Parts: sequence; C-alpha cells; structure tokens
Amino acid sequence: MMAVRTRLAGACLLALATVFAGAFSSAPGNLAHAAEPVSKVQTQASFPRQVTDLAGREVTLEASPQRIFLAQPRQLYALLTLLDAPLERIVGWAYPLSVFDPAMTERLETRWPQLATLPALSRASTPSLEGEALLALTPDLVLFDLSQRSRIEGSPLAALLDEVGTPYLYVEFNHHPLQDAPVSVRLLGEVLGVEARAREVDDTIAAHLALIDERLATIAERPRVLINIAPGVKVDCCRTNLHNGVADLVTRAGGRNLAAELAPVSGATLSKEWVLAHPPEAILNTGGQWAKGDGLRAGIGISGEDIQHDLARMVQTLPGWQSLDAVKQGRVMALWHGFHQGPYAIVALEAIARWLHPETFADLDPMATFAYLMNDPTLSRSSGHFWGQLAFEAPDTTQ
Repeated sequence: MMAVRTRLAGACLLALATVFAGAFSSAPGNLAHAAEPVSKVQTQASFPRQVTDLAGREVTLEASPQRIFLAQPRQLYALLTLLDAPLERIVGWAYPLSVFDPAMTERLETRWPQLATLPALSRASTPSLEGEALLALTPDLVLFDLSQRSRIEGSPLAALLDEVGTPYLYVEFNHHPLQDAPVSVRLLGEVLGVEARAREVDDTIAAHLALIDERLATIAERPRVLINIAPGVKVDCCRTNLHNGVADLVTRAGGRNLAAELAPVSGATLSKEWVLAHPPEAILNTGGQWAKGDGLRAGIGISGEDIQHDLARMVQTLPGWQSLDAVKQGRVMALWHGFHQGPYAIVALEAIARWLHPETFADLDPMATFAYLMNDPTLSRSSGHFWGQLAFEAPDTTQ
C-alpha cells in the first residue's frame, strides 16, 4: 500500500445536534424508521488518525476535515446521511448536483439554503479539474470517486495536492453498490469523526440485507430481468449493466440478469432486436429528471401517473415491445437512477425485491429506509415517486 502523510489545516471541537432513526425495529416491515434521535458527536480527541481509502491508500489525517471539496456532487448524499449540517463542512464541488437532478437539489436547498451558492468549478458533468482554482477554495480534504483514479493518479492535480499537503481520498458507491457503499460510509465516519453514526447506518443496511437474503433462500423462481439504463437519454434501447451497478441489485433481489447470461461481452448496449430475440420476464429501467433527452421520469415531484405514462410511451415507441410478455403482464418498472449513486442501494434493492417477489416482500417499506438514509423524516411518497411500474389491466375472462 502507498502511505501518504498529510497535514490538515485547523482543528476545532464541534458538537452536533441529534438525528433521527438511531434504532430499527425487528419487525420486517419496520426495519428503519425516522423518529428516534441518536447523538452524533464529532471530536478531535482521536486525531491524528490513519485511514485506508477505497483505492487501498493509507492516508494520515491530523484533524477531522472542516473544508471538504467534492469531486463528484453525488458524494453529498453520503455526507447528509452522516451529518446533520453537511454544508458546514463542504467548501465547494466540481459541479452542482442540479446537473443530475434539479428537483432533488431544490429540495435540499430548502434544508440548507447555502447549497445554492456553493462554489462550483464547472457547470459540466465531466469537468477538467483545475488545480489552482480548487486550491483557491482552501480545502482541507478532497474526495474523489474511485472511478476517477486513473485520471488523478500521476496527474498535475495530484502532484499539486501532495505538494501543498492537501489530502485526498477515494470513495465508491456505484460500481458494486451493496459491497462498496458500506465500506465508504465507514471510511467517511472515521474521517468525519462520526464513527457511531456510520456504524449505525452500516448495521441497519446489514440487517435489511440479511432479511432479504433469508427470505430469498426459500424461493426458487428467479425471473429473467432486462436492465435498461436511462432509456431515451443517450439511446432508446438498451444500455445495460452486466456484472456491476444495477446488475448487483437485480441478482441480490432474486432476479436473473438476462444480459449477463446471454451477452458475450463485459459491457453492452443491446439492440431492440436482441431484446425481442431474448424476451425478458421483467424489464427494469432507470429514470430521473434529465436535462437532455427524453428519458423516463422519477424522483422528487414526480407522480405515479407520470411514471406510468412514460413507461407506456416507451413500450409503445419501441418496435415489437408490445408483444413481449413482460409488457403484456405489466412487469415493467422504472427506478430512480440516483439510488446507485450514493449509499441508497439498499432502498433500490428493497423496491426491486418487492417488484419481483411481491408476496414475499409485501411488508418491506423502502420509502422509510430512504427517509432514514436521507436523514429526512419528512421524505415520503407525497414528496415524489422514486419507482413505479407499467399499469396492467388483467384480461377479461368472463366473456
């Protein structure tokens, strides 16, 4: 492993207010709830400390960081899971979260108005990080996604950060979300001095996973699922995950990833003809509130009717899809794309499990799990629909 010795500027003692959802019930349908407070105290007493990031780098921190720069805006989701006032410890980001999800950004701005004026180095989703502009924000920690490592290691930016003694860490949430997200949460708990809260989150996710695994152990049926990533945004059909991302969630939720079994490549954009030749038993699409394209909608401010409308339009415009059994039976789902971009993969897993095996998982409450992880007890279905499925009318058998 590579050891990196760095020095963080400033050290102070902060006491955080309480947060909800410390404990969870043993009842299957009430594993997470948003009512019980738990104390989260940040302390500098245990610093300096050495941590290991998701790239396996050992980094020594002299103090808990108070001026964090986010190289990926969706890293904010992890910080708001762990902190009551995350904006007090963020100094800037590479580009705004509104590039991905303006509606979610607007909701977060009502909680933390300073988010609207948080300094950004770019307005593009793939910016080239300029070292001098970043350092002008005087960060005491930079967070990178592990996917950015090939561009950062050995770059002028990394050399500049090392030269001035600004530490940086790699976190990961979306490649293997059920595996990487808990590790990243625990890492950030160490870094932020909120280990108790991080353990609580980790334990809650583990309990939810264990319940799903236990029930699926008795189920032999594993429907073949087509994963369709953001249809209508870049292509009509069908960008897919084979062995990572949403594919991990489908497998863990009791489905079989159709493309992983049949496609001969490690990553694929499947043609409409390929789908018709290999008909799925269920179709899982990711949706959001995209700035470009004509993708499916999901998220804050989106209704169940909006999702049903978009799914119906999609299956009507893709030639031959109306003949698929998955479409005829209404087994077509839309799921918020952001679930595998932060520590929320467990929410998506619960929603997918309920969809694929409704009788087995009818008592799961993924929205309550989401509210707990968002650190937002007011988040509910009335805030917006983050998943939904194609309306299905059973054939009339009385005639």
